Amino acid sequence: MNKIKLILFMFCVLFFSQLVQAEKVSLVTSIWPPYVDKALPDDGLAMKIVKTAFKRVGYTPEVRIEAWEKALAGSKLGVYDVAGAIWKSDSRKQKLLFSDSYLTNNIVLVANSNSQVEFNSLNDLQGLLVGVLKGYEYDPKFMKDPKILKFKANRLTQNLISVQQGKLDLAVADRRLALYELKHFMGNNRSDFRFLPKALSSRKLYIAAPIENAESKKLIAKFNQGLAAIKKDGTYQKILDTYTF
Repeated sequence: MNKIKLILFMFCVLFFSQLVQAEKVSLVTSIWPPYVDKALPDDGLAMKIVKTAFKRVGYTPEVRIEAWEKALAGSKLGVYDVAGAIWKSDSRKQKLLFSDSYLTNNIVLVANSNSQVEFNSLNDLQGLLVGVLKGYEYDPKFMKDPKILKFKANRLTQNLISVQQGKLDLAVADRRLALYELKHFMGNNRSDFRFLPKALSSRKLYIAAPIENAESKKLIAKFNQGLAAIKKDGTYQKILDTYTF
């Protein structure tokens, strides 16, 4: 009898451990403070929202941070279950299934505080040298305008320093990222910069899963369900309130 109980016990342990394993989600993203960064609480604002939404519906996300090119390629190929923080584009929709959006990124222009530059339309940017970041899917009209001169950098701080020194007329930045970088890396020089009132554009932020993965539709549906739940009970707003700069 003891042997039978032991066998049943081991079977239950094995069964439930397999269930737990099946509920894990491999999630890939790249460093993008304050949205993604292992140095920040809960890996950053975006990861906090994504992990909370998944956990609400019984999944345990395992976050892996890679260079963006590797993260995007791995997501499309199905190496990972989910890309955790991604903008939607026509080319990406060919390979990826997108969730409901969980954040809005306001893309703004940062100028030297002594600059007289104003922005009301793309025509105002023609002839100016504008700093952008590699790997970003900016507004297509902005990127395709040959009269707007673009300088590509790996980090926003590089462009902010160039704006401060007068080497760039403007830097394009996600507003939260710009506020974060100014606070943490240029706090003593915050007054050297100003945000132009009109945003260049706004982009929705999503998770995305490979179309060819049979589980992707289920994962995306479950995430959407969890996201709706944390918005309804106020958890989502509490997370947003935690990340202010």
